[in-house]
Amino acid sequence: MRLNIKVSGLDSAIKGFSVRSSKAKGTADKVTEAYTRKMANEAGDNAPVKTGNLRANVKASPFRLQPGTWEFGGTLPYARRQEYEHKTHKGFIRKAVWRNRSEYRNVLRREVIDL
Repeated sequence: MRLNIKVSGLDSAIKGFSVRSSKAKGTADKVTEAYTRKMANEAGDNAPVKTGNLRANVKASPFRLQPGTWEFGGTLPYARRQEYEHKTHKGFIRKAVWRNRSEYRNVLRREVIDL
């Protein structure tokens, strides 16, 4: 016994999914970039200031690794020490990320669902 199954419209359905997927990736990248830059600016504003180099370095650090993936932080040799080891324990980068975490997730979720 043989069964023949024919599916019509599959090509257009797959094309529709790929277009939506592409739009979702672009939207996710834009939202992620905006929040990465916002977090970097907040972290820079809260960074310890002696010469202002650390503040400027953190604010200028957002970098796109791949679509939807961004990073920021200090590239100066003492950035990690100020973040984690200094006696003040400011945690200026961690605090900026923590403050924006929920809002970023909500905006990202809303933007992708609206597609």
